[in-house]
Amino acid sequence: MPLERRRDTNVIAVLFGHLLDGEAEAAAAGRRLGLAVERVNHLFAPAVAEPFAVTGQGRIDGVLSDPAQAPLCISVLRESLAPLRLRVGVGIGTLERLREPTSGEDDAYSLAAQALQLAARDDGLTRYLGTGEAGDVLLAALCRLVDPLIRARTAKQWEAIAAYRELGHQRDVAARLGVTRQSVGDRLAAGHRRAVEDADAAIATYLSYRRQRFGY
Repeated sequence: MPLERRRDTNVIAVLFGHLLDGEAEAAAAGRRLGLAVERVNHLFAPAVAEPFAVTGQGRIDGVLSDPAQAPLCISVLRESLAPLRLRVGVGIGTLERLREPTSGEDDAYSLAAQALQLAARDDGLTRYLGTGEAGDVLLAALCRLVDPLIRARTAKQWEAIAAYRELGHQRDVAARLGVTRQSVGDRLAAGHRRAVEDADAAIATYLSYRRQRFGY
């Protein structure tokens, strides 16, 4: 997926997503993927350098001009696809080092592919590469802590978390789902919504710091 240099962008984040083994075969997977990419392209339009698209069976690719938006973008993708589970590799780099993803160089595309492979190797859900050796280790450790919380979510927990992100109030979520407010609160807590959002915020803050301090 070539990146057109139509925006004043120095640092990019390339996201390669793939439904977990077996789930890409689901009958509704293609339609769900299409709806998910439409949603993130709309919600993250100011930060989308190249639109997210379905690039193969069970696969999503996209490019963000602001790497700090990647954690939230990934969470929104997962909420849109649940209960289907998405594994994501994120590669961070600069346009000056942009290459084709098959070149083998350490450009953002190649890093995203490597990150996805590492996540699969470790049976994880998320991996970031491109922030330097120390930064990559730090983000990998944080992802290893958060990924099990995401894996453990039930369909009802995903439903409540997605509705809460959209509506912002437990009473509104309760009205939409036809349950009590207490039930909504219980589902949000059991789904570790706050912990995952805190992790997203921590990763976003670190990526923003790296961009401002070191340029990537």
